[in-house]
Amino acid sequence: MLQKIKAVMLGHAVGDALGVPVEFCSREELDAQPVTDMMGWGSYPVPEGCWSDDTSMALATLDSLKKGRVDFNEIMDNFVMWLSNDDYTPTGEAFDVL
Repeated sequence: MLQKIKAVMLGHAVGDALGVPVEFCSREELDAQPVTDMMGWGSYPVPEGCWSDDTSMALATLDSLKKGRVDFNEIMDNFVMWLSNDDYTPTGEAFDVL
C-alpha cells in the first residue's frame, strides 16, 4: 500500500508541475504551444519542475497521515506551516496563494 501511495503522490506532483507554467492559459494557447516537457517561468516566476499549492497541501496532509491516524488539527497546522513558513514547497517559497 505504501508503494501505491508513493506512486500516486509522485504522479500528482509531476502532473501538477507540468501544469503550473500554463495555469490560466486558454485552450487556443495550449493548442498553439502544447506542453511536451517540463517548463518554467510561465504563469509564475518558478523554475521548471515546481509543483503548486495543490501538491504542497497534499504533502502536508500525508505528513500527518503517515502516523497512522487522522488528526485534523495537525493537518491544519501543517497547512499553516506551508503558508507561513513555506514548508512543503519546491523552492522554499509559497506562490499563487493570495
